[in-house]
Amino acid sequence: MLQRAKIEQLLPENGESFDVIITGGGPAGIGAALAAATNGAKTLILEDRASFGGVASVSGWMPVNRLYTNGSSRGDIHEMFISKLHAMSPDACCPGRISWFEGEKLHLHLDGEPIPPGIYNQMLDVDGLHIHPDYLRLGVLELLEETGCYYLLRSPVTGVEMKGSSIAAVVCDGKFGRKTYTAKVYVDASGDGDVAFYAGAQMQKGRENDGYFMPATMGFVVSNVDEERLFAAQSKIGFGEFADLIKSAASEGYATSTFYSFDRTTVPGVVSVNNSGQAGLGVVDATNLRDVNLSMRAGLQVAMDFVKIVREKKLPGLENCHLVRTGSELGIRETRRIVGDYVLTLEDTQGNREFEDTVARRYGTIDTGGLREEKNHHGSIQNGHAYPYRCMLPQGLDGLLVAGRCASLTHTALTICKSMGNMMAIGTAAGVAAALSAKEGVHPRDLDIGKLQNRLREMKVPI
Repeated sequence: MLQRAKIEQLLPENGESFDVIITGGGPAGIGAALAAATNGAKTLILEDRASFGGVASVSGWMPVNRLYTNGSSRGDIHEMFISKLHAMSPDACCPGRISWFEGEKLHLHLDGEPIPPGIYNQMLDVDGLHIHPDYLRLGVLELLEETGCYYLLRSPVTGVEMKGSSIAAVVCDGKFGRKTYTAKVYVDASGDGDVAFYAGAQMQKGRENDGYFMPATMGFVVSNVDEERLFAAQSKIGFGEFADLIKSAASEGYATSTFYSFDRTTVPGVVSVNNSGQAGLGVVDATNLRDVNLSMRAGLQVAMDFVKIVREKKLPGLENCHLVRTGSELGIRETRRIVGDYVLTLEDTQGNREFEDTVARRYGTIDTGGLREEKNHHGSIQNGHAYPYRCMLPQGLDGLLVAGRCASLTHTALTICKSMGNMMAIGTAAGVAAALSAKEGVHPRDLDIGKLQNRLREMKVPI
């Protein structure tokens, strides 16, 4: 039975102090919170939405890729997350794609033939999971409670209080009034670099040469789909050509996206649709309120028109589909990035450069989310590229680590290996670093990197 008192003891009071405070409850924030809490730190995670889980909790079975490598989870935190979902219910999740980083095929194959459903469900060499968004939301809450991590939803960080070059407190402001919370170390996993931005960190936004961002997406879910016919048709004519059949409707006045990607869900006949929002909107900056409103409006139109298009054109498996719902929030791929002690580049990742301060590895492809690049970079990072600790340290600020897509990378480096499992790995490293820094009473920049790496290895993290 759910006990109110047990939950309330992890809901902090205004002004409460912590060892570590994490801002942002997506995969990076979840990884950081669980890692910090399991390493003995009194930890608080703040999230401005009504749920933890990031875009996967608001878009409907958005693929949570790169939870596994070579058929195994990527350390204690990933395993904790995966095990929780499997223990909840058979309806909580289903296997994701195999070896996503090796290609963009949207259906599983074995020796050129579709894998039978029974074998599909037993495959161990999966890349990630398709997770029911509501099981995800509850599963994360249960994990936070089991590890003793304090949490607050509906708590956007709207400012900071500074003491010299260090953050003294974070401020949450809204209809519930102003709240402040203090910590020894802070982790910004907000995606938009909110804490770093309010603290005055140097930031970059968008593509360096023209200011374009990877597109914002409103995912959606459709039902009454003949899944086998849909995926068989995609496999036969190819990912690009299948999407082109839908995009051709733009000449007929429909709102269409640059790409469409389909994923199985835990419900038979229900398919999740990823996309890149309406094509041709120009620069869309998701830190600009007007642009957010524009993207949400356009995203709804793309979803509604999709159903009309596939019915009219009788696309295989989708001829009789119905819109179940659109995502409750936009999925944001790119906004602000800090300028850190090191800025990771495309050349670093594709050249397999190693670093003395490597704390994580990212696996995957170059995926611009539908944004056309001046140069089309292709290829996989087959063995995972090294991710240095210095990318988490904003220049000129102390007591703050930045994890996730708002860390210190170039635009093109951000487009590489940005899957949720990678973000959880980076968050894990930030959470362990924050806990060790708080325990030793040092700034994260002064932490002994060898101690951090050894602790990550003890947690079975491949670095």
